[in-house]
Amino acid sequence: MKILFAFLALLLAAAPARARDLNAAAAEAARQVAAEPGGLPELFDKTFFRHISLEELRGLFAGLYAGHGAVERVVLVSSAAASGHFFFDTDKGYRIPAALSVAPESGLITGLFFQPAYLRNAALRSVRADLAALPGRKGFLARRLGEKPEDLEELGGDEHFAVGPAFKLYVLGALVRAGVPWDRVFRLREEDKSPPSGRLRAWPDGSPLTAHTLAALMLSESDDTASDALITALGRRKLEDSLAALGDPDSARLRPFLKTSEMFKLKSDTAAALKYLNLPAAEKYRFLDALAGAEPGPAKPQRSPFGVGKLGWFASPADLCRVMEWLEREGGTGALELLALDPGLGAGADFLYAGYRGGSEPGVLSATWLLKNDRSQWYCLSASWNDEKDPLDADRFSALMREALAALAAADRAPAAASAGRARPAGPPGP
Repeated sequence: MKILFAFLALLLAAAPARARDLNAAAAEAARQVAAEPGGLPELFDKTFFRHISLEELRGLFAGLYAGHGAVERVVLVSSAAASGHFFFDTDKGYRIPAALSVAPESGLITGLFFQPAYLRNAALRSVRADLAALPGRKGFLARRLGEKPEDLEELGGDEHFAVGPAFKLYVLGALVRAGVPWDRVFRLREEDKSPPSGRLRAWPDGSPLTAHTLAALMLSESDDTASDALITALGRRKLEDSLAALGDPDSARLRPFLKTSEMFKLKSDTAAALKYLNLPAAEKYRFLDALAGAEPGPAKPQRSPFGVGKLGWFASPADLCRVMEWLEREGGTGALELLALDPGLGAGADFLYAGYRGGSEPGVLSATWLLKNDRSQWYCLSASWNDEKDPLDADRFSALMREALAALAAADRAPAAASAGRARPAGPPGP
């Protein structure tokens, strides 16, 4: 029995060791993509050189460097006992698919097989270019999340934009961070009923609503009364105190954190809006307290941009991705389920998970996704478009977002799916 246990222990220890050998060999091979590769005899098993000379191998690595640049990132795609498929991502934007095998005993490379390099993120780069060509101000960020986040493509990723209903991500995050139980009941108050949109504004005063119901209506139907009720329940100042923890390092742009009813009243009254905008920060809070007792104007739809760069909720694509990343890490099942009630543009069909918050108002379009692909890799996609002068083309914006979603759904696929053409061996293919 002791012998059996010892044998099993050796087997369990061998697998991680082989994985380390394989990853280490891939990293060393990637470093050889250089103008002057060195140390090749110590990296490759002697059997490897039955198929290619040392000088030919040096020439191959130097040629890859000359054509595609130095490797700055190695991505493991799949692995077996002593072989694996990798992506070598270079500093010139290329991706080189590679298959590699090692000798189990020594960890030396016995096989290396390259497929043709291609420009990675070409589809995302195209989306970025098309967004950049639109009038007005645009922001775009496609980010791979994880221990080492990577921006796959960005345009004004750290610039701040009016984001409209995307502010509700902060309300959800603050709700989670405050530890409010989903089954806690709140009573609907007249002062929380917001004219712009949503079913709850027509419900009776005192209607009992759980935190979960309010959050679900806020996210799935963009119910403004639901979001205002949650802001009241949390407390404006407490919500604002959560902004930095949720990933917004410059939260002054979100203070005071407006309710939708306040936004509606300000945009319905130019004189009130101008007075509010010219007040010092501390006095703005008192102004909003007084505004709460004012009768709202008639609920007419706003047809033209007004105060796009001054009134509202402002965040960068990077800010919104940090909120999404926080929700993925800290939000728990409840928050993620709520975010996925409306996956946005049907994104749920192409991902294992798609959570979304976006929306529009005159002069403002914004969309942010939290996504997990079929390899369990998390991404964030966020885009905003502001124009204070001309109406925005919502259909064009949606089409570009669909292209970006499709590009992320196909990201980090196995080499055979990611690259076409005849592969180039640098030694015998691995097992």
